[in-house]
Amino acid sequence: MAAICNGRCETEIKTWIGMAQNAFNQRKELLSKNLNKDIKHGIIRAIIWSVALYAAETWTYKKEDIQRLEAFEMWVWRKMEKTSWRHENK
Repeated sequence: MAAICNGRCETEIKTWIGMAQNAFNQRKELLSKNLNKDIKHGIIRAIIWSVALYAAETWTYKKEDIQRLEAFEMWVWRKMEKTSWRHENK
C-alpha cells in the first residue's frame, strides 16, 4: 500500500488500524480464557501491531494520529480483557 501522504497520513493510518482490527477479530484465541495472558500479549505484539504499524516509519504524525493509535491500543486491550470502555469500578 504505497499511499502518498502529502504531509498527512491520516487515511493510511486509519486503513492500517482497520486492517489490524480485522486481524485481531480473526484471532479468536485472543478472546479465549484458556490461553495464557503472556501468550496473548505476544500474539498481539507479533501480529496485530505488525499490521497496525506497517510502514509507520514513513508516516508524518499529527497529534490526532497519535491519539488514534493510542485509542486503537486501548481497544485491543479492552477487547482482550472483555472490558467495556464504560466499565465502572464498584
